[in-house]
Amino acid sequence: MRIVAPVTLTVLLLVVATGCQRSNDDRLVEMAQEHAARQAEQNRQVAELHKQLAEGSRQLVESDAKAREELVVLQHDLRADQAEVGRQRDQLEAERRQIAEQRYRDPLIAAAIVNVGLVLACLLPLAFGVYVLWSLRRSGDSDDALVELLIEEVVADRPPIGLRDSTLPLPSPSALIEAPSEADPDAEHAAKPD
Repeated sequence: MRIVAPVTLTVLLLVVATGCQRSNDDRLVEMAQEHAARQAEQNRQVAELHKQLAEGSRQLVESDAKAREELVVLQHDLRADQAEVGRQRDQLEAERRQIAEQRYRDPLIAAAIVNVGLVLACLLPLAFGVYVLWSLRRSGDSDDALVELLIEEVVADRPPIGLRDSTLPLPSPSALIEAPSEADPDAEHAAKPD
């Protein structure tokens, strides 16, 4: 048994060693396949994430470009609005100056109109008197009778034609002429023609 035992022992060791190696190789192959499958899944997930990242980056770049375009449009609109506000401010300032000038000028024009009206009102009776004197000189003898009638009416003892029916007594012209001479001796020289 001594010989059988070492041989048996060797065979047994060989069987055990060979059986263990196949089992380890199978597990190693299985583990390698699982690792390869996991690696492929991870690579697929990384590729998917990389694709999503690229899509997100593209969308970010597009939205940034769009935002910049909108910003440029808004800045242009803002400049246009500022220009419009500036133009309206200048127009308002011009209107303010015009109103200030008008406020200064209107009272001067009104005062000038009032003064011209007063001068015309004062000159109108003088012009009428000049016209009457000029027409009397020009008309000659035909108006002498009218002048005589007017003089008689003014110096007559009876009331003028339009006031004959009046209830107010009028003083006689002689009373008017005598009254100043009694009160004031200088009035006598003014009443008597030279």
